[in-house]
Amino acid sequence: MVPLPRRAFLAGGLGGLALSPVVRGVGRRPDDEAAWADVSAAWDPTPGQLNLESGGVQAPTRAVDEAFLRTWDAARRLPPVHLLREQLPRLEEVRSALAAAAGFPAEEVALVRNTTEALQNVLLGWPLARGERVLTSTQDYWRLQEGLDQRVERDGIGIDRIRLPVPLPPDGEVVARWLGAVRPQTRLALVCEVVNLTGQVLPVAALTAALQARGVAVVVDGAHGFAHLDSSPADLGADAYGTSLHKWLGAPFGTGFLRLRRDRVAGVWPLFPSAARRRDDIRKFESLGTIAAAPFLGILPALDWWRRVGPSAKLARLRFLRDHWLAAVADDPRVRRLTRVEDNGAGAIATLSLPGRDPRPVAEELRRGEGILVRAIVHPEFSGLRVTPNLHNSVADLDRFVAALRRCLHD
Repeated sequence: MVPLPRRAFLAGGLGGLALSPVVRGVGRRPDDEAAWADVSAAWDPTPGQLNLESGGVQAPTRAVDEAFLRTWDAARRLPPVHLLREQLPRLEEVRSALAAAAGFPAEEVALVRNTTEALQNVLLGWPLARGERVLTSTQDYWRLQEGLDQRVERDGIGIDRIRLPVPLPPDGEVVARWLGAVRPQTRLALVCEVVNLTGQVLPVAALTAALQARGVAVVVDGAHGFAHLDSSPADLGADAYGTSLHKWLGAPFGTGFLRLRRDRVAGVWPLFPSAARRRDDIRKFESLGTIAAAPFLGILPALDWWRRVGPSAKLARLRFLRDHWLAAVADDPRVRRLTRVEDNGAGAIATLSLPGRDPRPVAEELRRGEGILVRAIVHPEFSGLRVTPNLHNSVADLDRFVAALRRCLHD
C-alpha cells in the first residue's frame, strides 16, 4: 500500500483522542501470541461469544468507536453548526487520506456507503447499448448480479457468467477461462478481487491487463481486498474499483469508496442525479442530500490503526491464524477445503465443505451451542462453512473452534 501521510491523520480533527500506541511494532512475528495480545486488546470483547465471521462486517476498534461517538454526539447537539459547518466540509480530508492510502488521485475517489453503492453506480450508469455484453463470474456478489440483471431487463444488454472451479486453479488457468469467454460484443467485466464465498484471491492485475488489451473495461469488486491484502488497489490497473471500509479497515458501519478513472467519470451516470456542471466531477456520485458525517470521519482513526499495525504484518498474522485451524482439520474426512491457500491464493478467509451435510444447521449449532460465529455458505455450485478470523482472535480461539466443530460433526 502507498504510505499514508501522517499529516492526513493530524488534520482529521481527532480532538485529543488517544489512539492506541501499542501497534507500533511492524515486523512482529505472525506466530508470536504475546506480541499480538496488545493488538487484540484494542477491541471490546463480547463475553461468551467467539467471532469468526469478520467476512461480513468487522467490529471497529475501541479508538474508532470513541472517535465516531464523539463526532456523532457533537452533531446531534447542534447540527447547523457541528454537522453542516464543521463536519461535512472535513470529508475532503477523508477523501484525501483514503486516496493516499489506496494510491489513487483524490479527484478519482468518491465517498459512498459500501461496495454495493459504489459499483451499482458504475454497473447501472456505464454506457452500454442494446446487445452489448458484460462478463462476470457466477461467484460475484449477488447484489451486483441483481444490478446487471436489471440492465438486461431495462436496456437489453447481455451477460456472460463464467464458472470458476472450487478450489481455484492456478492463475494462468483463471485468466484463460475469462479470456475464453470474451465475445466481440463484450464491453465491460466485473471481477472480484477476493471471492466473498471462499476467500479466493483472483489474479486481478493480470486479468485486467489481458481484458483491457481486448478492449474490455474492468470493474473490480474490492469489498474484501482493501486493508485485507497488502497490495495496492492502484496496482490492479482497473477502470473502476469499489470497496466497503466497514469490512477489513474496521471503519464505522456504512462507509466505503468508489474509485473511477478520471477519463471515465463524465461517461458514467450517477445513481442519484447531479447538476450537469458536475458531470466531470467524482463528487456527483455523492449526491445523496444530507448525510451523517460521523461514520466517514471515523475512517481517519481506522486508517491510522491499519497503518500502525502495518498491512503486511496484518496479512501475515491473518494467514497464520487461517493456516493454524486448517491444519487442525486437514485429515478429517468429514470436511473438504474449498479455498486454495497455496501461492498466496487467499488471505484470512477459508471455506470448508461438509460433504453430505447442509452447513446451515451446523453453523446454527455452533452459534447456539458453542457461542461461535461462522457463516454458512450455500451457493448453487457448492456449500460450506466460511471461517474468517481477525486480529482480535488468537490461536486459542481457533483451537476452541476446531474442537467445537468436531463435536458438531460427531455422528
